[in-house]
Amino acid sequence: MAQIIALYSVKGGVGKTASVVNLAALSAMQGRKVLLWDLDPQGSASWYLQAEPESAPKLQQLLKVKSIAEGIRPTLHRNLSVLPSDQRYHDIEHALAEKKDAGFRIAKLLDGLSEYFDEIWIDTPPGITLLGDNVLRAADLVLVPVVPTHLSERTWFQLKSHLASEKIKPGRLAGFLSMVDRRRSLHRDFYAAHRIDMPELFDADIPYAAIIEQMGEDQTPVVFSHARHPAAQAFFKLWKQIDHVLAKF
Repeated sequence: MAQIIALYSVKGGVGKTASVVNLAALSAMQGRKVLLWDLDPQGSASWYLQAEPESAPKLQQLLKVKSIAEGIRPTLHRNLSVLPSDQRYHDIEHALAEKKDAGFRIAKLLDGLSEYFDEIWIDTPPGITLLGDNVLRAADLVLVPVVPTHLSERTWFQLKSHLASEKIKPGRLAGFLSMVDRRRSLHRDFYAAHRIDMPELFDADIPYAAIIEQMGEDQTPVVFSHARHPAAQAFFKLWKQIDHVLAKF
């Protein structure tokens, strides 16, 4: 059975999609059969992996256990497949709400896909939503990118409060600092002050780097195109820590 790893954030613009693409690519690089499920209607993860929006399955097909696997597409990268998304998925909340098992439909779909893969990585759209709750319930590991600002910190604690109030218990919740710019005093001060307050953070952070922003130009994960770049090395350091955690499940 595949291990389920979800990238999740209450707010957007925190480097979530770039992170999930590169981390999934690193797992595939190790020879594991990996699926990246793009559930964000923006379809950015699909774009990075050169999966055209028209190749995404229709919404009703996506939410059916018997047909979801038909939407999986290979990528240009060995061992890495994608279940692409596009703007049609803006209505996914309404379609999901109509299901009798609305709170657990994603978990059932993942059960149907798990036999084909070693790992399934999910790019979850931002916000506290029915879809997000589905993913949170289904994931073995939920990874939250946290930009070193007070607003991003606030959303981290909002998520923890939401999980407690809704009695949602993912296998494990963890975070990592994202888009870190050590030239900014706010980022440096945050890094030093909040490691104790947020013990769930991995001891690896992803820098703010132009090379990550440029991923859209060649539509290739940084860990493949610029493996020696400090940003790619940061992803690899984070991936090793994540892999160590997954090995304990």
